[in-house]
Amino acid sequence: TLPCENKRDIRRLALSPNGNLLLSVDELGQTLLINFRRRTVLHYFNLKDKVRDIQFSPDGKFFAVALGRNIQVWRSPGYTREFAPFELHRKYAGHYDDITHISWSPDSRFFLTSGKDMTTKIFSVDPIEGFKPTTLTGHRYAVVGSWFSKDMRAIYTVSMDGAICVRRFRPHAVEEDLTFGEFPRDEDGELVRTVWITTERHYAMQNAKVQSAAFSWATGLLVLGFTNGVFGIWEMPDFNMVHSLSISRKKINTVAINPSGEWLAFGSSALGQLLVWEWQSETYVLKQQGHFYDMACIAYSGDGQYVATGGDDAKLKVWNALSGYCFITFTEHTSAVTAVHFSKGSQVVLSASLDGTVRAFDLVRYRNFRIFTSPTP
Repeated sequence: TLPCENKRDIRRLALSPNGNLLLSVDELGQTLLINFRRRTVLHYFNLKDKVRDIQFSPDGKFFAVALGRNIQVWRSPGYTREFAPFELHRKYAGHYDDITHISWSPDSRFFLTSGKDMTTKIFSVDPIEGFKPTTLTGHRYAVVGSWFSKDMRAIYTVSMDGAICVRRFRPHAVEEDLTFGEFPRDEDGELVRTVWITTERHYAMQNAKVQSAAFSWATGLLVLGFTNGVFGIWEMPDFNMVHSLSISRKKINTVAINPSGEWLAFGSSALGQLLVWEWQSETYVLKQQGHFYDMACIAYSGDGQYVATGGDDAKLKVWNALSGYCFITFTEHTSAVTAVHFSKGSQVVLSASLDGTVRAFDLVRYRNFRIFTSPTP
């Protein structure tokens, strides 16, 4: 846990590619610039609107911010002392509804914006001869995400209904894929007319809407999180399913993939769940879940190593005080836990509940070994 905090709930986070700078944005657009390695706040800044998405460019020189229907591209702060660390590079507009997602091209010269208006737009950071901002259409629902392929010959777009479009960059009326960003000329030196063509359309057959999505350049994997708590992994551009798994009873709000493409992180806000999944070995790296409802009581163990918490969700959780991770959850109570207490040797934790019982739990074998029941509830 970082020692710095926003004044309101954090809405978006963005970490620079080198891992030095972290941008933390709250509900009102108040932004903290944090030195992630030293865990200190460098600058406070106000973006003055609700931030829909924020992403650093792969080279770390810029970051793009979605504010309603508009996009702002800012220069990333350097490591020298500056009077104004944030410098606005350019503003972009063109969407008819709120923007849902921003992604950058691998060469950091272009970026894609997806919106609730069912379109994806391509913008360039600086003016480039032969390029005009392009709009990609064809979806029937709001676009959840869009990404360039690693070789920049294709764009993948995903909408809420689970439709995935594969678009190819080609010269007009010619079946030849080009690398986007290099605009060819004919024998007379005139720019050749180029277009984006939808070559394939796939569907993720799930009885739920797509809530979140992520794409990995390293492995070519597309990960979709659905409103029914299921996630699926597909290989692009052929859309071959790797596997699908249900990890929650509620919708998966956010998905992230680490740079090497080996670990997938999922967050579900309704149940306070955080999961890190290694897809190749199909194992959990990390599985954390907070209390569903309010936390009612808390107690430290005698040696200070553990913290026990009881909540209105009838759960007793024991946490490691050093790492901050919950390593055991007891679910034997049937009503809200009102009090918790450790024994003198910190080997036993006692909990009282509105279900009329006091239960004793063994922290060596992780079991409920004694139940005390009151004569009257």
